Amino acid sequence: MSEVIKNKKGQTKAYWSWKISGDKLVLGNAFTEIFECTPQELPQSFQELSSFFNQTDFDELRNEIQSHIDGDEESELQSITSHYSSEKDSIYNLHWKGEVIAWDENGDASQMVGYAIVGPQFDEQKITWQEEQDQKKSGERKYSYITDYSENKEIHKSNVRLKHQFQAVFDTVPNLIFVKDLEGRYLMANKATSEFFGQEPKEIVGKTDVDFGMTEEQALKFREADKAVIEQNDMLFIPEVRTIRPDGTKVWHQTIKVPFEQSGTNSPAVLSVVTDISRRKKNELELSNSLDIIGQQNKRLMNFAHIVSHNLRNHAGNIKMLLSLYDMEESKEEKDELLEHLRLASDQLNESITDLNEIIDQQYKTSNDKKEINLANNVAKIKEILTTDILAQNVSFVENIPSDLTLEYNPAYLESIILNLLSNAIKYRHPDRKPVIKINAHEKDGHVHFIVSDNGLGIDLEKYGDKLFGMYNTFHENKNSKGIGLFITKNQIESMGGTIDVESEPGRGTTFKIELT
Repeated sequence: MSEVIKNKKGQTKAYWSWKISGDKLVLGNAFTEIFECTPQELPQSFQELSSFFNQTDFDELRNEIQSHIDGDEESELQSITSHYSSEKDSIYNLHWKGEVIAWDENGDASQMVGYAIVGPQFDEQKITWQEEQDQKKSGERKYSYITDYSENKEIHKSNVRLKHQFQAVFDTVPNLIFVKDLEGRYLMANKATSEFFGQEPKEIVGKTDVDFGMTEEQALKFREADKAVIEQNDMLFIPEVRTIRPDGTKVWHQTIKVPFEQSGTNSPAVLSVVTDISRRKKNELELSNSLDIIGQQNKRLMNFAHIVSHNLRNHAGNIKMLLSLYDMEESKEEKDELLEHLRLASDQLNESITDLNEIIDQQYKTSNDKKEINLANNVAKIKEILTTDILAQNVSFVENIPSDLTLEYNPAYLESIILNLLSNAIKYRHPDRKPVIKINAHEKDGHVHFIVSDNGLGIDLEKYGDKLFGMYNTFHENKNSKGIGLFITKNQIESMGGTIDVESEPGRGTTFKIELT
């Protein structure tokens, strides 16, 4: 239907097809000559066709078609309408012909096809605007609508051009642009909005945010914001709002809302322009997290530097003092004794350096070496390592770890964490009762919560709470305690993004609560 066909008489033959149920009208390109418009400006529904004709002629054409559908559909539709050409300053009679070619399951007409003819020998008449006024006075019908035709035609052409221009901009911009009434119903939406909701723009119209999976509480907040825009008749800027897409993805948006005047109605509405700021928000959160991590690392580094300075200074001072005494001493026995003290001081210095190296190795060892680990199996492995201590101290375990609970974690870190917690629970057992260690684990919000409780000596947190995870801090008279185990454990957990907390009472035992991420 795209060709412009002229018959032997020089008449233009323009084909058309009309799907009745959905009012979808397809006009051939020949109609661009008749209506003096571009292909994009051609009406796409039978109702839009009305702007190219006088209302009386259009009503007559519509009635003829309806009569044809309701009456004898085997006969061909024939109807005549008048059309004004602004370019030729003439009136044409359009001869419409057509017939029904398809019916639905109920037997009702569903599609018509046909053509319209216009050209020489079809009552083309040249006129002038003065003649128009005279004809209006004489009451002849076919000239009395010339002004109506031209005005309607120009208004329609202008509106169509504006509509296409606006729609092009509307659908090109990446922002979500939509209009809603004060009940929260979408009146129109651009392509970006339809892609966000995963539906065609026409499917969005008439729906509310709740229909797209938003909570009633959040939808109410948006409606209240829209009402504020109308009541104040002013723009509203919302710097950031977190939205959950239909697929569950969380995104951040920045929104500008302005009053919007609906065409053909006085009902208030609000135009919203929404910008996706998820990338910027992600960068902000990552920067904030990075600053927190840097702050924590600086704090640990300062603590580490302080410990190194303090410990090495003490060792160096001790050795220097022993050397001074050695130089002053004349007795061989005394010198031998001082040399023994020097040997012990040297061993202690070497041990301190070894401890510090272990801390550095554990703290700066890559935490990105992750593997999928079964937590129950890992705990069983650590218990095998501690078998001698468990049997010697008659330790019993109460475990509640789902057999299928797994997590992505650094294997060396996890082994070190569990080993430290279980060995401490055994090491600091209460002398008057059988050691019982309870191990619980569960998953919540994508994190594994690991809890280890014992009935041992416990810790006075009011007295030692702020020193519990410090280096070289010990709280019980135990010759094997160095005070670096919990320091390393805390650093390992936090370097992987987790947390560790403790609950304890002297004489009643200790509980460590760990969130592994």
